[in-house]
Amino acid sequence: MSKKIWLIPFLFIGLSFSSCGTDDEPSSSSSTSTTSKSVSKPTFDTFMSTSDKSSFSIRARFKTGGDKEQNINATVHWAAYSSKPSTTPKKSDLKKVESMRQYGAATYHNTGSKKGMTESIVFDKSHAGYGGSYIYYYVECTNSKGTATSSVTYLVTRK
Repeated sequence: MSKKIWLIPFLFIGLSFSSCGTDDEPSSSSSTSTTSKSVSKPTFDTFMSTSDKSSFSIRARFKTGGDKEQNINATVHWAAYSSKPSTTPKKSDLKKVESMRQYGAATYHNTGSKKGMTESIVFDKSHAGYGGSYIYYYVECTNSKGTATSSVTYLVTRK
């Protein structure tokens, strides 16, 4: 009987520390405040393109502006030339337009006010059968806030 008497205070102490509220109730105004994460239009970062004797791979990295991965896409505008043109082609001369695929995983901010937001993403488009060509191209990246465009550049596939 004496053991049962000692259990009663512990039972009351245990119940006093439990909560009868639901998880849906906000606990306090300070914990419910959120930081606003603003998204900006993407910006071009760098090319990482490669080529060999008969193929090329156009890769471009963009800063995402913090947008969600599913809102970000890219297209490449390009043309193949058998010899180097005397002047750099204009963007309007690059008539082939193709969607690019995401290459690898996007990188995310790990600290600061942008923690958890996307930081950069790499896109890729590859082709074979272009040995001995000058491939001129530029890339456009679009997110929910706008579009970024790289400058026109080229790569050479060897013969």
